[in-house]
Amino acid sequence: MKDGRKYSIEEIALISKSAIGKTLREIMNKKVINIENNNKGSFGQLIETALFGIENNSDSEPDFIDAGIELKVTPYKKLKDNKLSAKERLVLNIIDYNTEYKNKFKTSHFWFKNNKIQILWYLWEENKNKLDYTITHEKLLNLNLSEDLKQIEQDWNTIIDKIKQGKAHEISEGDTMYLGACSKGANSSSLRTQPFSDIPAMQRAFCFKNSYMTQLVRKYIGDYNNVEKILKGKDEILSEFITNVINKYKGKTRKELMKEFNIDSNAKNLNNIIITRMFGVKSNLKDTDEFSKANIVPKSIRIEENGRIKESLSFPYFKFENIINENWETSKLREDLETTKYMFFIFKKEKDDYIFKGIKLWNMPETDIETYVMDMWKKTYNTIKTGKIVKEIKNGIRYTNFVGMSENPVCHVRPHGINSHDVCPLPVKDKLTGLDKYTKQCFWINNKYLKEILSEFNN
Repeated sequence: MKDGRKYSIEEIALISKSAIGKTLREIMNKKVINIENNNKGSFGQLIETALFGIENNSDSEPDFIDAGIELKVTPYKKLKDNKLSAKERLVLNIIDYNTEYKNKFKTSHFWFKNNKIQILWYLWEENKNKLDYTITHEKLLNLNLSEDLKQIEQDWNTIIDKIKQGKAHEISEGDTMYLGACSKGANSSSLRTQPFSDIPAMQRAFCFKNSYMTQLVRKYIGDYNNVEKILKGKDEILSEFITNVINKYKGKTRKELMKEFNIDSNAKNLNNIIITRMFGVKSNLKDTDEFSKANIVPKSIRIEENGRIKESLSFPYFKFENIINENWETSKLREDLETTKYMFFIFKKEKDDYIFKGIKLWNMPETDIETYVMDMWKKTYNTIKTGKIVKEIKNGIRYTNFVGMSENPVCHVRPHGINSHDVCPLPVKDKLTGLDKYTKQCFWINNKYLKEILSEFNN
């Protein structure tokens, strides 16, 4: 076999296309890799070796040296509604905090290694032997030709700017839109030095976010016809476009906005209807191409005249059994907070109406995630694991051991079911009551914490 790293662009394309419709079992060549040792190495590593003859390596150069192309084998899955989704983010190269900041985007190690990526997609299916996963699609992703290049470059600069500020330890995947900096290591003890601070920083790698990869999957594999775009061919990056939209409507009352958008409604989600009209889309803003790729979750926030925010911010309810089958490092809550960027649309009460005050694009700081949120999650885990859900019963009311709002300045746990009969199975029976099911619960971000985050709108 030819040295796989020396293949030309044409040869790479030909071999990639030849793999379509084949399983790893069919692709494997015993002369290249022993099928009996199939548990050694990930699916992607096995494909690289079996298909192209590339041995597992951590070189700083692209996989195909002569062609300047990096090879990535990545999974997608079918959801219950038959929509397609990336199964995971696409991890690229490790960030060397001590050298990468010295570069410009087009001279960076990131660009050198990843400006052209040959993607092989395979369909992941639960409880299936990885030898029987099927390669279904391939795509050469040339970033120079991508409509997302400007945003990816801005994301790279955002990450580098944090390194230059001595804040590599505060980097979060939620800082950016499409290109992220994901933690890369067994746990939070995988630390590295940084050039402008003595504080050790978590080892991180550049990555295309799961949300970004999901949109690529739907674009090149699934149904992409009904996905609305905000930019609609405009030569702007998303953040610039959003700023222009917000400045156009900031300072207007809700009544003025309703008149401008011809809205005649007193619906509970009136603010959300107004927000959608601001951006000129018919679907939910979070489902548009750009918001989906960036994993931006828009949230309408009402601030009362006294500066109070009534509502805490809720997450979907969790299944008790899922919590105890996780650990903190790989928990869904941690990943959601690390990767999600919230766009708060602020409506503040003044006299008899609410004024649109603007937006705040926010993601939870890494320090809060790894302290307050981690503490709450671990207490939730232990409460479920030990079967100590109910602490006491007074006057027929059950009081739980879940973390309350007064116990944690950032987040808490409380019911999110329709009523007390809206329950989920418990993996361990409650010791006090003997219940094997309990009212659905979810994680909440405290309203007082939100008030601190949005304090600039109280001036």
